[in-house]
Amino acid sequence: MARLHKQAEDAGVLILNEIGLDPGLDHLSAMQIINHAKAKNCKIESFMSWCGGVPAPEAANNPIGYKFSWSPRGAITAATNPAKWKEDGELRQIPGGGSHLLRSARVLKDLHPDFALHGYANRDSLQYIPMYGLDEANLKTMLRGTLRYPGSVSYTHLRAHETVL
Repeated sequence: MARLHKQAEDAGVLILNEIGLDPGLDHLSAMQIINHAKAKNCKIESFMSWCGGVPAPEAANNPIGYKFSWSPRGAITAATNPAKWKEDGELRQIPGGGSHLLRSARVLKDLHPDFALHGYANRDSLQYIPMYGLDEANLKTMLRGTLRYPGSVSYTHLRAHETVL
């Protein structure tokens, strides 16, 4: 989309993309937080963002605890993408294909006391460092991740290739 920007602008065309939850609202909230911190002259050393279209617990009534708002095949194949991020000063990578990404999921205990959620890295988090205007030299952690309910990750891991793909 970035390479089409000038052409669209010259033609007087407004292109709206990445306006859902992820991508979309996650970027808006990220920039709001980052801009607020910068306005207060804060030094940003860590940026970790978790996002996921998890339904209300009472509506998470299927084996994966997820309601598809887009292609089920696309959602499940996204779980086989490679991932790259920086955490505690260390570059971390997950290869694409297979269940590597799902096996890397972690329990997120500190997000909210009422929710037990799992999370895994979402593609290449490092590409957002310049987009978000962050100082790479001082940034110890840069991670954008996907949220899911417990059980969702293991069920998707077990069933994805045999039933949907």
